[in-house]
Amino acid sequence: MYDTKRLVGERVQRLRKRKGLSQEELAAKIGIDTKSLSRLERGAHYPSMETLERIRVELNVELKDFFDFDPQPSAEEMRDFIIRAASGASYEALTKMAESVKKLLE
Repeated sequence: MYDTKRLVGERVQRLRKRKGLSQEELAAKIGIDTKSLSRLERGAHYPSMETLERIRVELNVELKDFFDFDPQPSAEEMRDFIIRAASGASYEALTKMAESVKKLLE
């Protein structure tokens, strides 16, 4: 059985990070305090439908996206992860990443 609160919270967090927003930024944009958003993302409580709708609008996603509990990340999520990882990587790490990608694409 799903732990719906936790799974919805994880989805909110993942979608927030995909947009490159901190908890503080998203909380301010949707009109709640950071602690409330943190509790929501940890699955400590359910968001109200009003809060979920404000998050949906701010993140430019569909309501169903909060309930997509597929454990496999989407292609877009994997691309976002790779871009975030590369943007913070050292030159040495980027070189290794590039070599790995070239090998995979051969």
